[in-house]
Amino acid sequence: MRKGLPLLLALLLASTAPGLRAESLDRAELARLTRTVAEIGTRLEAVDTRKDDARALLTGRLAMIDRTEAAPRPALDRLTTVGKLQTVPIDFMLAQLRLQTARQFDAEIEKALVNRAAPALFVRGGSMTLDQVAAEADKLYPGALERRGKTILSRWPIVIWSDSALVIEPGQSLELSTIDGAFLLNSGLLTVDQGELKASEGENPGLKGFRPFVATAMTGAFQATGARFSRLGYADAGSTSGLSILGAALFPSKIGSHIVDSSFDNVSGVNLENIHRVTVAGNRFSGGTGPAVAIKGVTGADISDNVITGTTETQAIDIQNTSSSIRVAGNILLGNRGSGIFIANDARDVTVTGNLMSGNGRGGVSVVRSSCVAISENLVLSNSQVGIKLRTSNGLFLSHNDLIANAGAGISIIDQEAEAHVTIDGNAFSANKSGIHGGAASEVSLLANDFAGQSPILLDGEFAPYVPQLLQTSASQGASAAALTIHANTSSAAPVDCKTGS
Repeated sequence: MRKGLPLLLALLLASTAPGLRAESLDRAELARLTRTVAEIGTRLEAVDTRKDDARALLTGRLAMIDRTEAAPRPALDRLTTVGKLQTVPIDFMLAQLRLQTARQFDAEIEKALVNRAAPALFVRGGSMTLDQVAAEADKLYPGALERRGKTILSRWPIVIWSDSALVIEPGQSLELSTIDGAFLLNSGLLTVDQGELKASEGENPGLKGFRPFVATAMTGAFQATGARFSRLGYADAGSTSGLSILGAALFPSKIGSHIVDSSFDNVSGVNLENIHRVTVAGNRFSGGTGPAVAIKGVTGADISDNVITGTTETQAIDIQNTSSSIRVAGNILLGNRGSGIFIANDARDVTVTGNLMSGNGRGGVSVVRSSCVAISENLVLSNSQVGIKLRTSNGLFLSHNDLIANAGAGISIIDQEAEAHVTIDGNAFSANKSGIHGGAASEVSLLANDFAGQSPILLDGEFAPYVPQLLQTSASQGASAAALTIHANTSSAAPVDCKTGS
């Protein structure tokens, strides 16, 4: 059966199963779709582009990428009291960084500080704009900041205290000096409203690979609308990753964080940890090591309508470490080094809907050791490995995805626990290495999937012997056609309850 399947039987799978697409994908249509996705990439190549710039191309099979509900755009919060600028010793600054970011702190960061005798600028007692900070620093702390036209270059680190806010207003630009080892620690409110926050060019003489970063921690919140970020971050995901928001159970922020309609150019990534209610929507991420968006221990996140291309080391979107109630919708993920979306390590209640994932160095979506994940209406095209990979996970529902021309299987299910269950309903498979691959899988329910364009291998691995049953089930007429169940569960363990969370 692995050697081939007559095309007539493959067509039978599409023509008789209820609820499927009206047309199959032939070679000419595949070529047109591939060209269209390439054109989407071309239109979105510039760092200041947005998903809207390619909207005219989101038709036909690509229309699902444009049907997701847009995330609400939160208003920017403001503090009414006026702050003041002071300084604190750099040792205090480093101690706070250690305390507030815990294990995410890079112990070698003090090597990046060229002038250890210099203090850090300290905003406290209320709100200040970047221009106000610059004016006060000119008077009180010469050499801390330098004006370069509309750009303010900071040679000293900056601390925003828990009772304070720094506002980068429209047209304002804060540049953190790479050579001097500057960075920004925020435990209050940092707002970038159509402004810019970036690292300077150059190399740090004390710490190889150092680039300035922005870390929001403890009670802090970060909000950005229509902003631009560039060259921030180094090392792995954590407080130095570029732009991080790190919460703490004992010190929850009373203000929500959000990043919307902004550009990230060669920023290592946005790292979100142990926070609640965060929105990352309508942004453009270009380059950077990645993940472009990393989520760990987060409850309630909306990651939608972003364009992410060209991460150099890892996946585009990474969801891990007991994160829950996560929506990933309407994103365009092209040409990233790892998977488009990676979900792992006890993540649950994750929905992945209406995303375009193409040309990524691994697969489209990978789910590992997680539960209650719904993956629906995604276009997963020409990725270097599997389209959707499921491993050691439970309570998974895959519906109405287009899985096309992936180098591995359209869907792979491996290393499942005895009580695990996967439902695969109404998906379309075309020109993948194989349709569905199974290895050490448990119960899988197949219903109304379209294999018309999937030739010669429909089911692979330990699923291969089930091809005759698949054909027979697909030939059943009517909306009440039964699902084909592979490896029915015999475990006495209760199934995972995705509605109540038990």
